[in-house]
Amino acid sequence: MKRNRRTSGGGRRTPEYLRAPPALGLNGGALDKLIITVAPTGSVPRKKDTPHVPVTPDEIAETAYRCEQEGAAIIHVHCRDDQERPTSHYEIFRETVDKIRRRTKLVVMTSTSGIAGTTDEERAEPLRTKPEMGSLTTGSLNFAGRKPSIVYVNTVETVQFLAKRMLDLGIKPEIEAFDVGFISQGRKLIETGLVPEPAHFQLVMGVDGGVPATIENVLHMRDQLPPTATYVVAGMSRMQLPMTTMAILMGGHVRVGLEDNLYLRKGVLARNEELVARARHLAEDFQREVASPDEARKIMGLAR
Repeated sequence: MKRNRRTSGGGRRTPEYLRAPPALGLNGGALDKLIITVAPTGSVPRKKDTPHVPVTPDEIAETAYRCEQEGAAIIHVHCRDDQERPTSHYEIFRETVDKIRRRTKLVVMTSTSGIAGTTDEERAEPLRTKPEMGSLTTGSLNFAGRKPSIVYVNTVETVQFLAKRMLDLGIKPEIEAFDVGFISQGRKLIETGLVPEPAHFQLVMGVDGGVPATIENVLHMRDQLPPTATYVVAGMSRMQLPMTTMAILMGGHVRVGLEDNLYLRKGVLARNEELVARARHLAEDFQREVASPDEARKIMGLAR
């Protein structure tokens, strides 16, 4: 990680012992700047759960602006209809993405969730907004913690369809891995040329039905990634804070937001921008700089 030389009065260089050291990871190596992704909405929280979840295009764009001010570089976009139900409807995504782009420089990542869309084409509708990134879940699982429980189905054919659509449109996938097997399937997409390298993965820790959020598991998941890959860690619910801390120290990147966790601390409902600010403060405490949107693009190899 390059650092600018600081100078004292008269143009003299600051003595080496007074310069801030680079952030070091668990293995002692210098780290890239930290990319903070915010996932402000998701498909589950409603206004009855927390008044702070943004569900309209205007609310999501306002949240995007506030989160950028606190250090976010990427926004993971889900949309809702007028009944707060998850939707893949193109016009709603177009309005939302346009408003985010007018107010921020954030990297926009749209969801291709099977919770919002039922057919492959419906799930691909948000990609028509030409985001820089799109989510790509590479396996199926039970969302056992939901009542009633939901089976999140991602067949091999669906995954390949969405990967090919992103490849054709020049959209970088974020490979969402809810367990180790999802990483293996992501590597197959890389080997077959459907996902270009360097690939980007999200390690989703703590979903009831996925891999538990433990130190051992997140290290094991990280160790399965391709050597050139970048990755972000998302901890669910109360595990968001410990998983964020681990990711900062490991040299990975972090995802926070009300999609994954409603609380700032026990009994205190969070705002998205507060969760972003907490991640930034943690990084600063560990002397790891936070990436701007353009710096995040450079780290992940995104063309603008």
